Amino acid sequence: MAVLRRTPTRRMTHALFIAAILLNMLVASQPAQAISRDNVSAALRSTVQVIVPDNDFEIFSQGSGTVMNHDGLILTNHHVVEGDSRSGLMNDDALAFIAVNPPDLRGEAVLKYFGTIVKVDPDLDLALIQIVGLVDDPEAPLPATLGLPAIPIGNSDELVISDEINMFGFPGLGGNTPTYTKGIVAGFLDEDRDGIYEWIKTDAELNHGNSGGLATDELGRFVGVPTAGNTDDVGKIGLVRDGNLALNFVNSYFPNPSGSGAGVTNVQFAEVINRRGQPINPATAFPAGITDLYAVFDYAGFSDGVDFTYIWYTDGAETARDGFAWDGGESGTDWVSVYNDNGLASGFTELEILLDGTRVYRGGVMIGQGNGPTPILTSGGFGPIIFAEGERNGQPTGVATSFSNMGEVYAFFDYEDMTNGTPWATHWYYEGEEILTTPNTWADGASGSFYVSLYHPDGLPAGRFSLELEIDGEIVQTGSFSVQEGGRAAPNAVNVIGVVMDGNNRRTTISGALVILLTPGTSVSDWIAADFADSMIHASGSSNRNGEFQLSAPVVPGEPYSVVVVHDDYEPVTVDDYQIPPDATDPYELEVAMDRS
Repeated sequence: MAVLRRTPTRRMTHALFIAAILLNMLVASQPAQAISRDNVSAALRSTVQVIVPDNDFEIFSQGSGTVMNHDGLILTNHHVVEGDSRSGLMNDDALAFIAVNPPDLRGEAVLKYFGTIVKVDPDLDLALIQIVGLVDDPEAPLPATLGLPAIPIGNSDELVISDEINMFGFPGLGGNTPTYTKGIVAGFLDEDRDGIYEWIKTDAELNHGNSGGLATDELGRFVGVPTAGNTDDVGKIGLVRDGNLALNFVNSYFPNPSGSGAGVTNVQFAEVINRRGQPINPATAFPAGITDLYAVFDYAGFSDGVDFTYIWYTDGAETARDGFAWDGGESGTDWVSVYNDNGLASGFTELEILLDGTRVYRGGVMIGQGNGPTPILTSGGFGPIIFAEGERNGQPTGVATSFSNMGEVYAFFDYEDMTNGTPWATHWYYEGEEILTTPNTWADGASGSFYVSLYHPDGLPAGRFSLELEIDGEIVQTGSFSVQEGGRAAPNAVNVIGVVMDGNNRRTTISGALVILLTPGTSVSDWIAADFADSMIHASGSSNRNGEFQLSAPVVPGEPYSVVVVHDDYEPVTVDDYQIPPDATDPYELEVAMDRS
């Protein structure tokens, strides 16, 4: 934990102060025989409560989850979210609520976010939830930092019988508060006897509500998912899903496929959407006589106030047009629709989206038979796949078949004799498992070049990837590439939390103090000279009644930030070029001591 005070006037005093901090850090970094209090606190901050309602918001399932990245990807058990709705989940919207631990890590969890269940594996009994909104203001954009630090990753293959193992979650036993229990690795279980141990056995206490929570080693690193407790007349044993198996499941989630569109991607057509704006049973062909057609799409690079126009066509003839000043922010998911009470006309129905008069998407689907496009010519199709690090003007850059430290890999191919309206699809595989399928309807003309890409916000994991291109139900091209070890990027930012206290009495905390970090390269005097310009502030936060604060944006370890802390009753604290340690863990804790004025 770092300590920050008003800069002393004597250089020797400052040097001695820093030396004392460094000595404390060295002492704290010595290997421990049991999990430290700081690591327990960090693990608790990475543990959340998962609450999943049914369609009527009456019956719900309750469990625990672990924060796997800074964007709010939550790992839990499948049986926590499983239900009898049409989707196989508790509700048709794939909705889950996320409650987070209070700052003191003692009280009841606070309902703060809601998310979407984005991936499940019933065989492994695992599920992923992506946080998408705030419970208090569902229409508001998510803040730059969610205040949910990602759990450090360990290696479950290194565990041996008798090693310490720690459990974090919300078992409900004794109240709706976070619970920590500890035990040892009591053994391993290979259910299907294939040489891979799917379970870690433990004597640590596991109860209802622990499901989906966090298991760590003695250093507070993720090694598994508490899943089940078995009790008989002899005793009690807990089962923890092996952490490396769980990490393979997490790594196989690829949330945001991108294609050749300049701003609009992942367009899906459906007759119905749910209340979260997600398509129900999307398809590329629909029966004659449907009355409604929705197009749900991801967008990026938009600006509020620009002209957004969407046009519907049937067999090339315009049938409907509408537009408005865009107010949906830079990126996200949205939808448009067309309807006719008497039934939409049969034929090749296309949607065109214009942003300030520039086309960012055109594509469509078949309704009925109509007079739409004829099937693809047998002599046409897609050419060989070329993988690359990027694209420039529609052409590949950095062509390769092996990559490292990549968040996105592009796949280029030529096409000829294609016909608009032909169904086609991409199928992406990771280590032989299909991870992403995107059905499309061809809308880019007879011949030319095209590209698609595979993206992961945390970097592509190490391993073997494959892409299959399908036209009208037939696989016509395949290609593969590999990502080397180190390909999954480490988090490059950490959240900052801390406490503001009275410098003369450390037991007295200060509420209402404003803590500011200026943008790197900006000194306090620069900021004052610029009349305290907001553009020079990187992050800020105010201390609560317990003196605790959290900054509004993460910081980059190794970067120097100037710090300003002000309060009406205390002398201001100003420090130039305060460096966040390069090895800082998330969250980084900062103590601020202030002297009364």
